[in-house]
Amino acid sequence: MVKKHKILVILGIIFVLIAAVVVITPFFVNADMFRPQIEQELSSMLHRKVEIGHLRVSILEGSLVADRISISDDPAYSPQPFLTAKSLAVGIALEPLIFSRQLQVHSLTIANPQVQLLRTAKGDWNFDSLGGSATTASDPAPANPSSNSGLQGFSVGNMAITNGTIAFGRAGQPTRLAYEDVNIHASQISPTSPFPLTFDADTPGHGTIHLKASVGPIAKSEAGRLPFQGQLNVNNVPAEDVQNLLAVLGYALPQGSSLQGGTIQANLDLHGPFERLVTSGPVKLTNVKLAGFSLAGELARALGTANAATGNDTVVQVASSDLRYTPNGLEASNLNVIIPILGTLTGSGTVGADNALNFRLVAKLAGSSPLAQLIRLPMLGQGNGGLPLRIEGTTAHPKVVPDLSGSAMGTAVGSVIQKLGGSKQKQQSGGIGGMLGGIFGKKKQQTQQPHP
Repeated sequence: MVKKHKILVILGIIFVLIAAVVVITPFFVNADMFRPQIEQELSSMLHRKVEIGHLRVSILEGSLVADRISISDDPAYSPQPFLTAKSLAVGIALEPLIFSRQLQVHSLTIANPQVQLLRTAKGDWNFDSLGGSATTASDPAPANPSSNSGLQGFSVGNMAITNGTIAFGRAGQPTRLAYEDVNIHASQISPTSPFPLTFDADTPGHGTIHLKASVGPIAKSEAGRLPFQGQLNVNNVPAEDVQNLLAVLGYALPQGSSLQGGTIQANLDLHGPFERLVTSGPVKLTNVKLAGFSLAGELARALGTANAATGNDTVVQVASSDLRYTPNGLEASNLNVIIPILGTLTGSGTVGADNALNFRLVAKLAGSSPLAQLIRLPMLGQGNGGLPLRIEGTTAHPKVVPDLSGSAMGTAVGSVIQKLGGSKQKQQSGGIGGMLGGIFGKKKQQTQQPHP
């Protein structure tokens, strides 16, 4: 019984000592003395000016906590900060801090940050120059390892960003797209080997984005040159987000148009480095309206039937494709698009970095399509190969061109024209629709003439 009592007394003393350390340490350890050195070390690592607020010791969390942090942007992009946050927690080793006033850092946690990602017309991002080995006159001087700074053992084994907001935009313009509830975690960060990174975010329309990647090794590379390989899952992201992202990437929609309603889903592979990132995988859009541009109307005009009731918009019921995006442009293969007022479009094509379009498609016109009713071309039924067409021009000014050359349908149409005496004048005056209308009208008259 006495022995048990002694054990309880010893445990009580230990508890009191621990509590005393927790309570007293913040008063006799002036954490703010480390602030200039931490700012200098982070500035040297990032090659950007870093400012942090008042530092205090959190013994329970094993960290130094700053009430704010700010990382400057590259002045070529914006005078506003690249990152601001309400707090920064610097994970530390407590024993060296308490007994020898030495600061050994092993992790960083940034809470509620606001990050601004900007892109130039040339495709350069403001994060590309983060880090790196080159030192310019404007870069902060690196910390001197031999100085008595107390920053012995400074490394970032783990990094976390919690509950953040990331805004995307073009340099010199207001940001167009923001993702909220952003959480990023990287561990085992090393200059000599790749390390894992995860990214999770919510979109304004309750969509979700999840990224799992391997990054690095860091060495002394700038952020834009870091090796990168990952898988990106996009679920129920609003089409408006797609429009804003396209604008940031330098792609325009048809002049006067906008994406409305609907969602996008994608499962994409990414491999880099960041500055030459290649993104590929299946993408699917559902119930999206391209307001202010009618693909059916453009096709009707190309066919010489501009009076077809095609409306002013393009309503896409479903659109799916395998996409591949590089700095040189976008490639779409296995394209399958259902547009109720038109029918089904299949094929492939490219969008150049200069917004040039080069698509080869086949349209199977629905029986209820105004074009099918007006043209009344038997070869456009469900049991045939459909109407070949090209989409050329630019994304801002697309041009739809029926492509009858080299196709079975083109051969058949040419044969009909030759047999019925179709003239070049009629082809030019009424377009393909007028030509076909004239041909089949003439054929009808011939069949109705009475025998002598």
